[in-house]
Parts: sequence; C-alpha cells; structure tokens
Amino acid sequence: MVAQLEPADVGRPDGTPVRAPGPRPILWDSIALLALLCLLPILHDVKTMLTAPYWLDEAWVALSVRFPLRDLPVTTSSSPLGWSFLLRLVPDPDHLRLVTLAFQGLAVVAAYGFGRWARWSTPGRGVVAGAACAAAVLLLPAQQVRHDLKQYTADAAVTVGVLALVTWVEQRWSRRRLNVLTAVVAAAMLFSHVTAIVAPCAFGGLLLAAAVRRQWLRLVEVAVAGLNAGLILTAVYFGISKQGRNAPMQQFWADNFPRVTELPGYLGKQLDTLMPVVGAPAPVVVALLVAGTLTLARRNRPAAAVAVVLLPLVATTVGVAGIYPLLELRTSHFLLVTAAAVAGIGVAGLAGVAADLACRRLPGVRPAVLAAAVCAVLLGGYAAGNSRWYRFDGNESGLYYTAIAVTDVRSATDYVAAHRRPNDVVVMNNAAWYGFAFYSRHDPLKLVVPHGNTVGWWVAMPGRSDVVVVPGHDTAAVRAGLRQAVELAARRGDGARVWLIRSHVIGDEVDAWRQALAGYRVEQVTDGVEPVALVSRG
Repeated sequence: MVAQLEPADVGRPDGTPVRAPGPRPILWDSIALLALLCLLPILHDVKTMLTAPYWLDEAWVALSVRFPLRDLPVTTSSSPLGWSFLLRLVPDPDHLRLVTLAFQGLAVVAAYGFGRWARWSTPGRGVVAGAACAAAVLLLPAQQVRHDLKQYTADAAVTVGVLALVTWVEQRWSRRRLNVLTAVVAAAMLFSHVTAIVAPCAFGGLLLAAAVRRQWLRLVEVAVAGLNAGLILTAVYFGISKQGRNAPMQQFWADNFPRVTELPGYLGKQLDTLMPVVGAPAPVVVALLVAGTLTLARRNRPAAAVAVVLLPLVATTVGVAGIYPLLELRTSHFLLVTAAAVAGIGVAGLAGVAADLACRRLPGVRPAVLAAAVCAVLLGGYAAGNSRWYRFDGNESGLYYTAIAVTDVRSATDYVAAHRRPNDVVVMNNAAWYGFAFYSRHDPLKLVVPHGNTVGWWVAMPGRSDVVVVPGHDTAAVRAGLRQAVELAARRGDGARVWLIRSHVIGDEVDAWRQALAGYRVEQVTDGVEPVALVSRG
C-alpha cells in the first residue's frame, strides 16, 4: 500500500491546485513506510512473541489448526472465520502469532494511508502526516501488549484501513473507488467482527458529507453501496459469526454491557483503566483527538471526520445493547489504535500550523521540513515517555499483566511426556486441557460438539485414558478430580504415579486447589511459572 496523492488533490494553502512532482512522492512514501515497518521488530519483542507457549485463550485457537478444514466453522468459535483460516497458512504451528504480528504491521500501513490521503498543501506535508499517523499507531503502548493469538490486531488494522479508504474515496470521487470500499468492507467481515461497527460509520460519513454538499447522485450511490455492504455483513454474521455468540460467552462479557443509566460511571472507570496503555495524559489525548478530527475536516475529508466521530457512538450503542463489549482492553483495541491514528493526524495538523507561522519569519525554511521536525519532537517525546513498554513481554514487575508471561503448559506437557510411565495418571484443571491437547502433538484428537462453554466445543483424546480433567473451579470439583485420579492410579497398579498439571489458575480456584491438596502429599518436580507436581495420598 503505497500512498500517493493525485495531482488534482494537491493544493496550496488557499486551495489552488498545483501539480505534484512525478516520482518523488512515491519514493518518499516508500522510504517512510519502509522505515516505519523496520521499527516493528525493534519495538516488539518478536522472539518472545513467537516462542512463548500459548495460554488458555490462545490454546483453543491454536488447537483449531490440528482439526480438518471442514471443522473450521465450528472450531473458529468467536474468532472470525477468515482469521482462523490464515493460521493454517503458517508452516510452523508454534509460530501462529505471526498472523497477529502481520496485522500489527498492516495497521501501521493503513494508518500511513489514513494520514497521507488527506488534502495536504504539498506532497511533502502529506508524507509527514502519513508518517506521524503511522508512528502514533506504532508507538502506542496498547500495541505492545497485544501479542496474543487473537484477532484484536486484525480488528485494529481493519478499522484504520476502512477509515483510510474513506479518505481515499474522498480524495478523488469515482464509483470504482466506492466499489473498492464496499468490497473491502465485505471481505473484512471475514477477518474482523468489528467491521460491522466501523462500516456504518464509514458509509454514514460519506452519506452525510454528500447530503450537506447537496450531491444527490453521490448520495444515492453511497446509499446503494452501503446497503449492499450491509446485506453482505448481515449474511456473514448470521451465516458464520453468530455461532460464537452463545450464552456462556454473553455471561463472560456481562460486566462490559452497561445499561444506559450506568454509562457515566462505567465510562469513567473503563477509561481510567485504559489510560496506562494509551501512554499520554487524558487532556492531551482529548486535545489531539479534537485536533485530528478538525484537521480531517479542514483538509477536505469531512466524511472521514464524521466517521471518526460516529465510531465511539456506535461502539457505545452496541455495548449498551449487549452486542459487543464496550471499552474492554482486548475487544476495544481497535478503538485505542484508531484514537492513536487520529491523534497522529492531530499532531501533523498542529505541526503544519506551527510550520506555517514560523516560515513567515523564516522564509528560507521549507514548511514540510519544519513540520517534520515538530512531529519528530512531539512523537519522540511520546516514545521516550513510553520506552518501558517497548519490547514488552509481560515480565516487567508492576507494569502490566499478560498471560503469556505467567503460563507455560507446554513445558509441563513436554516434561510429563518425557518422564511418565505407561501406567501413570495425569490430572489437570480444565484451563490446561486445550494446551495439553495441542502440545500432545502425536496423540489423535476428537472434536466434541456442542459443548456448554464459551468456545462451544471440547476436544477428546481417545488414546489417553490416563488423563483426568477437573471439570470445575471450586473446592468440591477439585477434590473430586484429585480423588478420581488417585483411585485410577491405584487401579492401574504397579507403582502408578499421579502427575499434576495446572495452568491459568486465578481467582477462587487458587484457594480451591490449596484446600484440596492439603490432604495429599505433593512433590514439585519442575520449576518455572507453572511447575509440575507428583501427587500421592498423605
């Protein structure tokens, strides 16, 4: 995606069109994008990202690649079908997070187009704006904690990409460009469910802009395109995506579906929670969001400006309606990245104003160069203030929690596989089961559907009669599971041992295991974040 302004959309500050130089904009666009993408593996701890074991939510996603392609509509569950399909294109199943990383890079590219395709007075200023918008997305702390094997980075890339295409459609109106936007929206629904949130904002912005300008033919064209996109989104949702919306999943997200009367307090609490991963004080963020929206409008992109304003309103509406979680760190990642992109445009807009004022006193200085310097100072300060987030793998004490850093069912599974005797028994909590099944690479699997959990399916291992999975998280369930495992080991005879594997033990389950294990002799046999133990009667 190499963004270049057509000559007709390059103008002087007074709006008078001028012809852009031939190849130079493409060259600078290419250099800027390449430099930004080269920063991606520098800012992100890619090695940890690709080598860390999968935790609970990731494990069932990863496990889907071990089933035949015909099972994908079931195993994809709450993940978009297309996103789950992309995982199958990764040669090494231990490196599936490459898809997550790829969408993080795509978000940077989309943000560059979002900033670049506004109507800037010169191509140089357009390059500066695109780079500022993309850099803001790249440097956002929230990006550094989204290394898990989930579709949230795809949500962000799709949202910023759709908004970028709105600016592209406004850049030089044509039915072909509108059709491209419609086709992208239709395809994006396969990779991100939040397409259904951003698409109405995109077409709503184009509709309102056409109505205000009294461009009635364009209004009809946009309405028809929006209707077509809406029909496709509806078909994808009810035909594929809706199966991920089950009762357990709704219950899981219940706290993120506020009622209208709860909105003020809820929004305040959630925003306070999210501000650390935004990386800037709230007043600064608000000011830059306003500046970015006004810059879009001032740079002849009113539809994009309207879409930006509509996005949080639509997100709030679907949250109150109990359709999609509101302002939750993971599911609202697309809002955080979009906010960073808009703020980046705000930085570029303010830098442009400052450059114009300064160049009146310094006539020998090129405004684009001065604007680039101002953006570099502002974004450099932002990067310096958030430097502790970069190359973040979740191990920094007191900074933030990521499950990647505190779970390791892979090591436990490998250790037990290497040291168990044929008649030994393995007992585990149900949070370890999907990971255990995934990392038991040579054992055959059987898909069990339907299943009354948030995923909607379960996996059986027909050849592993030695495994006991504790069905619940309370003390009674844990005691029952341990008793079953010990009794099974006694029946298998010949000194059979009971291996204990636990993963993602949180909340009340911690006390449940402590109380249940009090009546047994427990010998820890490995170190690490989730050690393996041998359990026997006390």
